Order: sequence, then structure tokens, then C-alpha cells
Amino acid sequence: MPKHFAKPLGVFALTALLAACGQQRPSSVVPVAAQPSGPVAQSGKLKYMQHELVLGYHDQASLNRAVGILGGQVIATIPEIKAALVRVDGDALKLTPRAMRMEGLRYALPNAVVTGEDPAPLSPAGLSPQANSADQFFDELPQYALDPRHLNAKAAWDAGLTGRGVLVAVLDDPGDVSHPDLAPNWAGKAYNPFLNKVYTDAKEWVDASKSNFASHGTFVASSIVAADDGKGIVGVAPGAKFMPVVINPAAKTENEFYSSFYIAAGAVWATNNGARVLNNSWGGGTSFGAVKDAFDYAMSNGTAVVASMGNSYHDEFQYPAALPGVIASGALDGSNRKVTFSTTGRHISSSAPGQDTMLANPTWMGGGHRLISGTSFSSPYTAGVAALVYGKCPAATPYQVRRVLEMTANGSIGSNPGGFDRDTGWGALNAGNVAKMLTSCDALPAKGANVQVNVSYVNGSGTQPGILADVMLRGQGFRAGATDDPTPLYLSTTDADGNANFAEIAPGTYDVYVAGADLGLTGGVTEDRGTFVGTLTATSGSTYYSPDHKRVLLNAAFLDLNPVDPYEPNDSPADAKPIAYGETTQTAYIYGQPQDFDFFKFTAAAGDQIKADVLAAGQLGGALDSFLYLIGPDGKVLAQNDDRGTPRIDSDSEITYTVPAAGTYYLAVTSYTISEGGDDNNPFNKYQLKLNKTN
Repeated sequence: MPKHFAKPLGVFALTALLAACGQQRPSSVVPVAAQPSGPVAQSGKLKYMQHELVLGYHDQASLNRAVGILGGQVIATIPEIKAALVRVDGDALKLTPRAMRMEGLRYALPNAVVTGEDPAPLSPAGLSPQANSADQFFDELPQYALDPRHLNAKAAWDAGLTGRGVLVAVLDDPGDVSHPDLAPNWAGKAYNPFLNKVYTDAKEWVDASKSNFASHGTFVASSIVAADDGKGIVGVAPGAKFMPVVINPAAKTENEFYSSFYIAAGAVWATNNGARVLNNSWGGGTSFGAVKDAFDYAMSNGTAVVASMGNSYHDEFQYPAALPGVIASGALDGSNRKVTFSTTGRHISSSAPGQDTMLANPTWMGGGHRLISGTSFSSPYTAGVAALVYGKCPAATPYQVRRVLEMTANGSIGSNPGGFDRDTGWGALNAGNVAKMLTSCDALPAKGANVQVNVSYVNGSGTQPGILADVMLRGQGFRAGATDDPTPLYLSTTDADGNANFAEIAPGTYDVYVAGADLGLTGGVTEDRGTFVGTLTATSGSTYYSPDHKRVLLNAAFLDLNPVDPYEPNDSPADAKPIAYGETTQTAYIYGQPQDFDFFKFTAAAGDQIKADVLAAGQLGGALDSFLYLIGPDGKVLAQNDDRGTPRIDSDSEITYTVPAAGTYYLAVTSYTISEGGDDNNPFNKYQLKLNKTN
């Protein structure tokens, strides 16, 4: 680093194949060093571990090379999905654009911290008699959710569908395996991916887990597998077993979710240890990266992934529910109406009871039972009905399970009594109807499809991998804006190889819409982005390992990986380029060397009030998180700025200053990472410098 910018500042002193029941694979998380516990940073709505990157890599050599360049340390890997957690010295978000362009990496993302969905209000009702009808008693306490007018569970049990032989993983806070309703159906394992520790002793697990804030996982598990023993309550799949996988320790508060890497590690571990259903009663994930890869891995191994729609009250995409292939569940009340808080959208699959449901309360919080509300609890009921399908037809694929649930749902429920609507999906789940349909596994619907779209940018200069393109698959016949249109719609973003993957989606013919790289990252004008519209056929039975493939050549500007800065060389005050009041420079780059500083000079009179602005990622687009210095004629730094505005507006830089004496002054532009002593050589580090006199 040039000595004139070494901090502190002074005189120029300026971061698997189907897991058969009972079959075990090795632990998926491979720890390399002590687990980190560094600070959490935030940018907009994104919370992330400040010094942790998640890298998707092609091979070990590529990972080693990237880590070496970043000066990082591998903390853990998930070999099945080729994802690594890397500790870095600098800010992970600021290092992401640079890492994304490293050879041999599929993606580079800060290790996002999931904050969980907004909770639904807890029911104030107690457990006093509520005039329940006789058909709502299955064990000891009344459960309207299972009665013939709702999930119709007893009709399925009487037909032999209990979920026997099926293992369900509950990705949540620690479930109480010692609760009388849950102990009989605990599979004998629980897993904490952050510690990479498997628990097989109930007391050890309870001692490690008990907290006045950890109850959610116990509620969720009891919806699925509470034992049918004449005591307490019964789950919708009482013959199934469950494994708790901790993604939210909830030790000191209700919302202590682990970061995305460890959620992915938990999903992979559960798949490898025989889980056929993964329940996710949480929200706040992202549309690509390690969690999506882990869920794709699970589905590729015959494991269904179920997620709650969320409690946002809005029609919107929330993740992980909106990921392709995930079975998204909405919430109904006791009258089979959508509860007001349940998130809606085209990606919804079906709905299940989610208001005032009778569930098991952890023994460490007094035990017994409580009435609880939220899509968090419609999701496990859905996971339980999925377990009923697997118990009857173990060879079913995740898409087939989804379609069985949808085809047997009560379509009269919701805003469209004729079938699908964005409020409740295909309607209210009905386990009894599942049993009627599956008198034989020959009645299973057609298998789903797996699709990979590969994008290349092409123009007169040749071709380039279509990194960070947006890909949409829209089923033909789509009726835009129609709330009763079930036509499938899937979204994904391409990785550094130009690939977008869609797991376990509906077979059929799709219109394919592709747009070039997001200008928010790369910068440029809309015309540079390019668009493509075409079609593809998603074939029933295509697999994750042998997907239907579509190649798209997108007529778009390349992501310029070797831009030319019109002002170079200007790496020192001696080479500074002139800038005048009222002038804005051409687009320039902090690029071409690991620690690039661009100097500009101007002549000022005593008393001039100046304003210097760097237009970078915040205003121009691109990847540059800028840093700006104002330097006096004697070489002393007079002012500096990282992010403009108080409170912060964005990551661009701005300096206002009253010049004390006439002379030649300098503005030095660099990146935040370089200002902190790190390297930043990203070709998307574009900016313009604007200088004005304000008096």
C-alpha cells in the first residue's frame, strides 16, 4: 500500500443420491478451524457476518487459490454442494464483487444472517373447555386442525397412511425431544450445524438447548409427529420420526438465527441422514447461494422441502418459500379462511390450519400445550401430510408429493372456489383425500422436471459467460395479474458460469425471459443489458444431474473485465489530472492494480466552499464502495469520507470543505477496502468525480 495513505492518517498518511431410510452419510460440514463469532454488519435490509464470505467453488484448487488471494481462512466446507465459509479481515460485503469474478468460483456472497419471518400474534386463548365437537378429540386434547372439516387426518390413518418409516427434519430452534408427546417419535439424533455436533442423548440435548426463548421448534415438531398414545395431542403423521436441526439457538432472544452457511449445512446433514422432508418455518433467506444449493441437493436426493409462506400480510416473494421446487404453505383459520397475516403469491402451493392450533409446549417452559398461530404451523402440517405420501409411496419425487397435496386439496377454500388462488393455493390440505387417491402408487402424478439455463453474452467481440443475468421461466398461457391463474412462474439468477438451475418444477412448455447483468452491480445503461425471449420444454423425469438444458446467447454488452481508465496514469499527486469547478469527469475505474488511488487536482482561492462528490455504486451503479480524500498543498489530509449523508444515504462519498488558503489541492479516489489496507481490483469499480464551488 502506498505509504502516503497508510492509516492512521497524517502527512500523506492516509475485507446426494437418494438417502435411503436408515442410510447414513458422513457429516457434511468439514470444520477446518475454530468456529467464528465475529460482529454482525448491516447494509439496507441485509444483515451479514462482517468478516465471513460464502464461496461456491468448482474444485479444491479453485477454492485454495481464491482464499489465498483474499488472504482469508477456510472455516468450514460443505463438500456436497461445494460451498465454503471463509473468514476474511475486511468487510465481506465490500469484498464480494471482487471475489465474484475470481476464476473457479460459482458465487461469492457475504454470510447472510437470517432474521426469521415476522411472528404472528400469539393467541390469548387458554386451554379451558371450548365446546369442541367429539370428532376433534384424537388423544386427550381437542385439535380442530385434524378434524374431518380440516386436515381430515383420521381418514388417512384408518387407510394405513401414518407416515411410518418416514423421517422429517425440523430446521428451527431446538425441539424438545423429552416432551411426552415427542419423545416416542424422536429419531435419536439432533444436530447443531454451527458446532457441527450430533446429539444422541436426550438429556444432553435438552441441557444444551433449554431456554425461555426456545419454543418454536417444539411447537412445529408436535404438529408433525406428536405420538398417538391417548395423551396430550397427536401429530398429523404420528407414525413418522423427527430430527431437530438447530438453525436458531434462541438462547438469549427468540430470534438468533444462524447465518445462511449453517442453515445450508443443516439441510445437507439432514438429507444425508435420511430425512425425506425438511420443514422450514422461517423466512428471510435469499434467492441463490448456499441455501438454494442445499435445498436443490435435498430435492435431488428425493427429499421434499416445505416452507411457510410468511406472515407479512402482503402478496410478495419471500424466501425460501419462493425457491423453485419448494412446497410453500399458507395459513387458514378454524373457519377455513385465509388468516390475514398469511403471505400470498403465485408460488403458494396449498394451505393448512395456522391459527389457534393446539401444540406441545417445551418442558423447559413448563411443558403441557398452548394454542399458537402463524404460517409457521401451517408449514409443519403440510410437511406431515407430505410424510403420509412418502410413507405410502417411498419412491415418490418431491414434485409428485407436491402435486398429490395440491390435487387432493379442498379447492372450494379460498377466493377462487373453483381451484387455485394466490391466497390459499390449491386449497385446504385434506389427508383423507390423499388416502383416497393413493390406493396404489400407480396413481402418482407425473414426475417433475429439472432445468438448467446457460446464458452467454455475445456481441462483435465474441462470447462471455452470462454472469448475474436474471432468468424467468413462465408457463405458457400465463395471465398477468390474474389472482386465479395457476400457471407456474419461476425466477433465478445466473452464477459466475452463466447457469441458472430450476429443481423439481412442473413439466411443460415455458416462455423463457432473460435479461443481462443487474445494472445495480455492473453499472451501465439499460440498452447494454439486453433481453432474450424464447421457449423451452421441461421434460417430466429430467433430473438435477441430467436436466433439460437451454442455452441462451444474449445480445448484450460484455461485463468489461478489463476496462480502460481515461485518466491513468494518475496514481500520485505528481500525476494528478486537473479538474475544474463545475466539472464532472468521464467514467473512471479503481482498477488495474491491487491498491489503486486516482488523483485529481484543482486550484482554489482562500474561502472557497467546495463540494466534491464521487458518483459510484450508489448513483452510477457498479461495484465501487468509494472512499474520498481531500489533500492540501502541503500533503496533509484535510478531510475524508466513506459513505455520504448523515444519516447514511448510500456508499458513495462526498466532502464539503471551506478552503483556508489559496493553492493547489488534491482529491484522491479509491475504494473503502483499499482505504482499510486491503486489495480491491474489481473491473466493476466505476465512478465519476464531480467538483463544485458552492459560494
